[in-house]
Amino acid sequence: MNRTELRGWIEDALTRHDRDTRERTETVENVTVEEIVDAVWGRLPLTIRRQTSRAQVQASLTMLTLRHGIAMTRDDVDTTPGLES
Repeated sequence: MNRTELRGWIEDALTRHDRDTRERTETVENVTVEEIVDAVWGRLPLTIRRQTSRAQVQASLTMLTLRHGIAMTRDDVDTTPGLES
Protein backbone atom coordinates (compact mmCIF):
# COMPACT_ATOMS: atom_id res chain seq x y z
CA MET A 1 0.00 0.00 0.00
CA ASN A 2 1.42 3.38 -0.91
CA ARG A 3 1.62 6.17 1.66
CA THR A 4 -0.77 8.49 -0.14
CA GLU A 5 -3.51 5.88 -0.19
CA LEU A 6 -2.86 4.97 3.45
CA ARG A 7 -3.06 8.61 4.52
CA GLY A 8 -6.39 8.91 2.73
CA TRP A 9 -7.73 5.96 4.72
CA ILE A 10 -6.33 7.44 7.93
CA GLU A 11 -7.91 10.83 7.29
CA ASP A 12 -11.23 9.08 6.71
CA ALA A 13 -10.84 7.10 9.95
CA LEU A 14 -10.01 10.28 11.88
CA THR A 15 -13.08 12.01 10.44
CA ARG A 16 -15.29 9.11 11.48
CA HIS A 17 -13.71 9.09 14.95
CA ASP A 18 -14.37 12.84 15.35
CA ARG A 19 -17.97 12.39 14.18
CA ASP A 20 -18.55 9.47 16.57
CA THR A 21 -17.07 11.47 19.46
CA ARG A 22 -19.35 14.43 18.74
CA GLU A 23 -22.42 12.18 18.44
CA ARG A 24 -21.67 10.66 21.85
CA THR A 25 -21.00 14.16 23.24
CA GLU A 26 -17.68 13.01 24.63
CA THR A 27 -14.98 15.45 25.60
CA VAL A 28 -11.57 14.54 24.27
CA GLU A 29 -8.82 15.84 26.52
CA ASN A 30 -5.32 14.62 27.28
CA VAL A 31 -5.44 11.92 24.63
CA THR A 32 -2.30 9.82 24.24
CA VAL A 33 -0.71 8.89 20.95
CA GLU A 34 -1.50 5.24 21.61
CA GLU A 35 -5.20 6.06 22.06
CA ILE A 36 -5.27 7.94 18.76
CA VAL A 37 -3.46 5.12 16.93
CA ASP A 38 -5.90 2.59 18.47
CA ALA A 39 -8.91 4.67 17.41
CA VAL A 40 -7.65 5.01 13.84
CA TRP A 41 -6.47 1.40 13.59
CA GLY A 42 -9.87 0.13 14.73
CA ARG A 43 -11.66 2.16 12.07
CA LEU A 44 -9.50 1.04 9.15
CA PRO A 45 -10.99 -1.65 6.92
CA LEU A 46 -9.59 -5.13 7.58
CA THR A 47 -8.02 -5.31 4.11
CA ILE A 48 -6.07 -2.11 4.84
CA ARG A 49 -4.94 -3.39 8.27
CA ARG A 50 -3.64 -6.55 6.60
CA GLN A 51 -1.53 -4.50 4.18
CA THR A 52 0.06 -2.17 6.73
CA SER A 53 1.38 -2.07 10.28
CA ARG A 54 0.48 0.00 13.32
CA ALA A 55 3.91 1.66 13.05
CA GLN A 56 3.11 2.79 9.49
CA VAL A 57 -0.23 4.16 10.67
CA GLN A 58 1.49 6.05 13.49
CA ALA A 59 4.10 7.45 11.08
CA SER A 60 1.38 8.60 8.70
CA LEU A 61 -0.55 10.19 11.57
CA THR A 62 2.61 12.07 12.52
CA MET A 63 3.05 13.37 8.97
CA LEU A 64 -0.61 14.40 8.73
CA THR A 65 -0.32 16.23 12.06
CA LEU A 66 2.83 18.03 10.92
CA ARG A 67 1.25 19.03 7.62
CA HIS A 68 -1.85 20.29 9.42
CA GLY A 69 0.31 22.32 11.82
CA ILE A 70 2.33 23.80 8.97
CA ALA A 71 -0.84 24.69 7.07
CA MET A 72 -2.28 26.39 10.15
CA THR A 73 0.93 28.39 10.57
CA ARG A 74 0.80 29.50 6.95
CA ASP A 75 -2.85 30.48 7.33
CA ASP A 76 -1.93 32.59 10.36
CA VAL A 77 0.84 34.31 8.41
CA ASP A 78 -1.44 34.93 5.42
CA THR A 79 -4.16 36.52 7.58
CA THR A 80 -1.88 38.80 9.58
CA PRO A 81 -2.17 42.35 8.43
CA GLY A 82 0.94 43.50 6.61
CA LEU A 83 2.83 46.68 7.18
CA GLU A 84 1.97 49.42 4.81
CA SER A 85 4.84 51.38 3.35
